[in-house]
Amino acid sequence: MAITVYNITKESHEGPNNFMCFRGVSVLSNPYTDIKDRKTKAMFVVKDREEAIKMYSLYFDKMYGNNIEFTNEVDRIYEKYKNGEDVYLGCYCAPKHCHCDVIKEKLQKRLIKEKIKNLKKDE
Repeated sequence: MAITVYNITKESHEGPNNFMCFRGVSVLSNPYTDIKDRKTKAMFVVKDREEAIKMYSLYFDKMYGNNIEFTNEVDRIYEKYKNGEDVYLGCYCAPKHCHCDVIKEKLQKRLIKEKIKNLKKDE
């Protein structure tokens, strides 16, 4: 089981575990961008890519549990991953660091925490 972040212009992954996470398509898209020289679908412009990613992490934490559509999509991806299926997160940024890496990290941490909790229950 793995979560792979990939660039949709360079790779293709078919199937039910392929989730598009870019702006204009997904509730999981990043509303923050560092692109200043052209119009994007982002709501907020920040100084650089790392700030956009940091802001997305905060945004993710705020949206999860408070926005039903966002929460449902995260949970749908998580269930596939938790059940041992490979999951693919598609965006335009990879292999550059991007908000999909935040999603991947948060899902991985969630699974680890859940496994630890279950181990403690069994003691």
